[in-house]
Amino acid sequence: MIDREALRQLAELEVTPAAAVSFYFQPQPAQNKSHRDEAILVKDLVRDALRASEHEGANGAARADLERIVELAENLHGNHARAKAVFACAAKGIWQEFDLPARLPRTRLIVNSRFHLAPLAAMLDSTDKRCCVVLLDRERARIFDLHQGQINERAAIYEEAPRRVRSDGFGGYEAGHRERHVENEAMRHFKTIAEMLQAQALAGSFDVLLIGCHAENRSEIEPHLPAPVKQRLLGWFITDPAVATLEQVRETAERTLAEVRLGEQEAMVRELIGEASRNGRGSLGLKHVLASLERGEVHRLLLGESFAATVAECSNCRHLDTRMVRACAICGHATREVNDVTDALVLRAIRDGVELVHIAGDDQFERAGNIGALLRFRADQNTAQKLAG
Repeated sequence: MIDREALRQLAELEVTPAAAVSFYFQPQPAQNKSHRDEAILVKDLVRDALRASEHEGANGAARADLERIVELAENLHGNHARAKAVFACAAKGIWQEFDLPARLPRTRLIVNSRFHLAPLAAMLDSTDKRCCVVLLDRERARIFDLHQGQINERAAIYEEAPRRVRSDGFGGYEAGHRERHVENEAMRHFKTIAEMLQAQALAGSFDVLLIGCHAENRSEIEPHLPAPVKQRLLGWFITDPAVATLEQVRETAERTLAEVRLGEQEAMVRELIGEASRNGRGSLGLKHVLASLERGEVHRLLLGESFAATVAECSNCRHLDTRMVRACAICGHATREVNDVTDALVLRAIRDGVELVHIAGDDQFERAGNIGALLRFRADQNTAQKLAG
């Protein structure tokens, strides 16, 4: 299970010589690639990593961990439903494995002085909310918990509707009476489930909610949902609660969540660009974002999936500078070149309690530099500061 604390502990590690091993395994569909090919790919990655490590003078510091990863890859046969992340550093006694939803871009292996955590942080950003999925019709309710790609059916409730009879009785009275009784029982069933969901919502059992039902049932269910349930309701989808399989529920729920998340991200990008353009609570571009992070202004840090940049990092105070300077502008100590600033940004965000949002495939955001921040405040617009100046 991934959480921000586990991510923070991994982000704190820094080791010299470079011996922090980050391994991301993305399984291929069984029909597309054999397990043998996957194992060969991992061996090739390990061989290349050993060569690069020895070339940079690390003298095989990560060799034992890399050999262990080869052994692990041999045993991943049949793991086509789950991806895996491994973080290892024998010098620090670290070996941590995480099972992940199979949505990584590709299998990767990185050996550096820090763990490469951006893909894991992106996964945490997209899967960390606990989702309750409810399938509901006039007779039954099925309740599922979905979290970080794992789903289980928590409860199944069945209340058989009163039988309908063919006889209309005297003047149609009996048929009308029974019809009303059937309707009343269905409404009572919807209300019972809604009250159950309200109790769970108030108890903090889930963060967001999805409801699946027949198309004609939505208008019957919706009026019974109390405010705490509606506040957590992200969306609806059409399904047959009687026959939907666990895998069908997971796939449909994850697709619905992805659509909702995409809409939220597009709205965030629009807000960010709008705020930055009017000198409001938005920073765009690496230089401005680094300045906002150092001033403690950042509420949300937005990173494009293809973002990468080289910076100078102070060996003493960890100040990051987009200029390749030899001495830190803050404390004067020597700097070192960091080829990819992403992991340093992830560490800073985790330490400062900044929300991380990963943006994928947004052309407008890419044109704006692929990095931005929504701010809590603007220090240069602080009234007291202006008066003091």
